[in-house]
Amino acid sequence: HVAVPCEHMLTAPPKIPQEGPAVSFMNRMAGEGFFNRATSFPHEQMMSTCFSLSHRFPGVREKDNEHRALVIALLLRFLRNVFVRDSAIEGELWFHQRPQIEAVLCIMIYLLELHGTFSDNELVVRRAAKTSIELMYGNRRDVAKFVAKRLPCTCLKELHRAARTKVVKVGKCYGCHKQFPRSELFV
Repeated sequence: HVAVPCEHMLTAPPKIPQEGPAVSFMNRMAGEGFFNRATSFPHEQMMSTCFSLSHRFPGVREKDNEHRALVIALLLRFLRNVFVRDSAIEGELWFHQRPQIEAVLCIMIYLLELHGTFSDNELVVRRAAKTSIELMYGNRRDVAKFVAKRLPCTCLKELHRAARTKVVKVGKCYGCHKQFPRSELFV
């Protein structure tokens, strides 16, 4: 039996320019704590933080734009590396931790994907709201699924498969603002 390397080990990293809208955007994200585990974003501010940041950099919002594609590729690679590393280090605990920073990065990726698809800002806001709420009030299962759907990586697919067996789907009750299994919520 020969171990086959994961697809993510075989792909070349994207070429990162020294300057430009994508680099400025990523630097601003880093400056605001998007890549720091100690940073805490209140649930209500996750979506508005992502929107305001994306509006300050119109170069990464434009349709069919290589800068937007580069930012999305870099964020996905960062998330994949964090997931694979942290799950290996933390083991079973990883599945039951609150994925706040990862959720915010997934929201940013989704928002940039929507900006690349739709020019109507109202439509982007409506579409982003549903997925953002699922990610903000969800768990590792939700963020692992989000990233695994976007990258050809067997490591992520295995993490998502494991999360599906270890963690139930959760959602937020809009009455009491607590988390419950989605099967118990009336949607």
